[in-house]
Amino acid sequence: MIDKVTGFRDFFSEVPPLKFKEPLAETLGAFQNEGTVLEYSFTETVKMAGHACPTVAGAYLSCQKALEKLYPGETPVRGNIAITVYGEPDEGVYGVIGQVFSFLTGAAPASGFRGLGPKFKRKDLLKFSSDPAIDEAGKIDPQTMCFEFRRLDNNKAVRVKLNHRNIPSSGPESARMGELMEKVLWEAASPEEKKEFQDLWVGKVKLMLVEQKGIENWLKVESIKNM
Repeated sequence: MIDKVTGFRDFFSEVPPLKFKEPLAETLGAFQNEGTVLEYSFTETVKMAGHACPTVAGAYLSCQKALEKLYPGETPVRGNIAITVYGEPDEGVYGVIGQVFSFLTGAAPASGFRGLGPKFKRKDLLKFSSDPAIDEAGKIDPQTMCFEFRRLDNNKAVRVKLNHRNIPSSGPESARMGELMEKVLWEAASPEEKKEFQDLWVGKVKLMLVEQKGIENWLKVESIKNM
């Protein structure tokens, strides 16, 4: 179903928003009251990315789960998180994932805000690395995307592992979606086929974000020992 207010799929509103303190905005007077907490929703993330897909959903969930581990019982602070993406920005979907991370956490690449004096720097808090992510057992899983989130105030860090291949989906359904996508892209799909494709596409997004079916098999968050 469609949300009549936003125009988006209604299940988007079921996804818990990410909440942040934003000391830079507070310092510069953007808020009427001190201590204001910002909420970043999945709908807003879709607006930023321009689409909803398993990649955007996976990036949103990765950030959400990492922050829950880094800030137990606390409200995360934008600009206080450094992120390493183990992949190049023009490799696969790593660039899109990096954009989602930057939008949510404030961590920015070289083009980011340079700060005010010694405070509020966002530049270079988001980095891409061509080095493979090696777990504590010294192993590398080439099928898994890895991201490191680190708090700047206490150096606490976690590693997020996302494996899209393990997200549940039926074989026939995946084949049908691929068949329909080709028709849609070549403008050869009927209105019924276009609707079927869209429902299959966002169905996987809903499975990830709302149902989180079998999430322990495709999204893991591991603590990293401080060096």
